[in-house]
Amino acid sequence: MNRRKRHIGWMVVGTLGLHGLLTMPSAMAQISPTVFPAAIVTTATRVQPVSGRPTGQFLTDTIEIGRPFQYALSFWHRSGEDVFFPDTSRGFAPFRVRSMAVFPTRTQGVGTLDAISLDSVVYTLVSFETDVAQPLQVSVRMTNGPDSVALLATPDTVFLRSRLALTTPPTQLTLVPETTLVPLRQQFNYPYLLLALATLLAIVGVIYGLFNRSIRRQWRLYQLDQRHIRFLREFNGLARGLDAATAADIANQAIIRWKAYLESLERQPYSSLTSREIADRFGDEQVTDALREADQMIYGAAFSEQSQAALRTLREVADQVYRGRRDELRQITIPIEVVSAPAETDV
Repeated sequence: MNRRKRHIGWMVVGTLGLHGLLTMPSAMAQISPTVFPAAIVTTATRVQPVSGRPTGQFLTDTIEIGRPFQYALSFWHRSGEDVFFPDTSRGFAPFRVRSMAVFPTRTQGVGTLDAISLDSVVYTLVSFETDVAQPLQVSVRMTNGPDSVALLATPDTVFLRSRLALTTPPTQLTLVPETTLVPLRQQFNYPYLLLALATLLAIVGVIYGLFNRSIRRQWRLYQLDQRHIRFLREFNGLARGLDAATAADIANQAIIRWKAYLESLERQPYSSLTSREIADRFGDEQVTDALREADQMIYGAAFSEQSQAALRTLREVADQVYRGRRDELRQITIPIEVVSAPAETDV
């Protein structure tokens, strides 16, 4: 018949004829008494200590960090005394209790005074300490009526087994005379790239903020010069191909290029003006004669010694207008809108 069981941070196992296991708040597996190591049971049975001191011992001499191991705690006492073994919440520092197995009480003798009982528990512990020697001594509480006393178990020590190779003392170290370098694959440093781009953009932004107008004016002048060079290349190419057979066609293309270029420089509708209107706008006799000669080549297919001179005169007029426009751009400080050349039209 089982006697009462008490649990206030401890577990009672010393009851007369106790069979089975006491379930604790922490997980506790029920195992058969035959599972308890035979050497521990035999030793505890054989010793039957007279002093009444609990016996605690590790079931292994060495442990590894994080690997579970077992610790056996047993106690011979009078069969009429209640014994409280520590549960998983106390008394095992620096170890941690993962589980425990309580074995049935084994009683020898009869009668209240002569009968003695053996209670035993096997704790599964784990350690994360790095000390080589790790001792443990737990206490068992025993009650007899209103009194209780804490009895310290026999101490035991377990030793840490490290898987790390033994290091050579600093006094025995020798320098390696030669080391083979392992080539590493180059990796692009994207953070540095982003930092460089951000720095470059910041510098460009500062420069543009300080020299905005000057930069834009120089850009307008560059575009103006490039258009003038392109016009001279095309106009001179047409003038070199001028002869009696091609006078009408060459003169027509040259006048179209000339009017379109003047229109892009002065933003005036030269393409829609007649030769007389253009001559009146310039008010120059040489321009009037050159336009008249061009009209004769276009409409009369007439080619004379003055035909080449007429195209040269028109080229000089375009060059003068270009130079005047360039001087204007150098003097002004406001942004200048670039006007694209109009589409070519027949004279």
